[in-house]
Amino acid sequence: MIKKWILVFFVSFLFGCSISSQSQSTDSIINPADRQIWIPADENELEQRRVLQARFDQIAEDIESLFLRLDILDSDEITMRGGMKKINPYIESMGKTVSGMIKQEESRVNNLGQELDGVRQNNKIFDSEIEILNRTIKPDPVFSPRTYVDAFVSFRKGQYAKSANLFRKALQSNPPYELTDNLLFGLGMSQYRLGNISKVSKPLSRLISKYPDSEKWYMSHLVLALTHYKKREKSQALYVLQKGLKKNPPYFIRSMFMNLNTLIHK
Repeated sequence: MIKKWILVFFVSFLFGCSISSQSQSTDSIINPADRQIWIPADENELEQRRVLQARFDQIAEDIESLFLRLDILDSDEITMRGGMKKINPYIESMGKTVSGMIKQEESRVNNLGQELDGVRQNNKIFDSEIEILNRTIKPDPVFSPRTYVDAFVSFRKGQYAKSANLFRKALQSNPPYELTDNLLFGLGMSQYRLGNISKVSKPLSRLISKYPDSEKWYMSHLVLALTHYKKREKSQALYVLQKGLKKNPPYFIRSMFMNLNTLIHK
């Protein structure tokens, strides 16, 4: 009986040592930098994270405010915002001119169709080609100043889903070159505010490619850096910031770069 108890004690001792050894081995292989994955954050760490996120959110708000202050109220846009009556006659006149051109084109196509009736009798293959041609003749969309203004009004009110749709609509209507960077940045920033992170890059990358001299070129880098950070792509976020800083941004934008760079490094 005594031998039996001794044997049980010995086996229990060996089993306990094995568990202790495995526990120590597991603890030893945990990278200190990754301990937050293994150990739940305490209240102090959670508070630090909340403070850090609040600072990131403040930078996003500062970028938005700067965007609204810069050149969305240039002379053309002021005219559109406060004096649409001055623009409407021109727009109406332009619309009538376009309508007249369309009617002339339709008349020409109809006449052409009549002339081709005789040809169709001898060569019916033209029928399908002319049908395709008639379907593809469409007037180009005309840029609407009202859509442009409404997009910014919605953006200023925080109606980001509506502003995103209006910015997109304006971009599809052949906007003037000098207003397109505003539209691209407005679309990208609206998507960021909506949390549609995957849709931020396309308009901002196009802006960066087409408008290297615009203030929105720098601001696009800031928003892209925030986007990469939200996707846990820290190295890409820092790379985008460094790329923007190399071009020596204006002083009122440079401070945003430096603040964001410091936050991402934490």
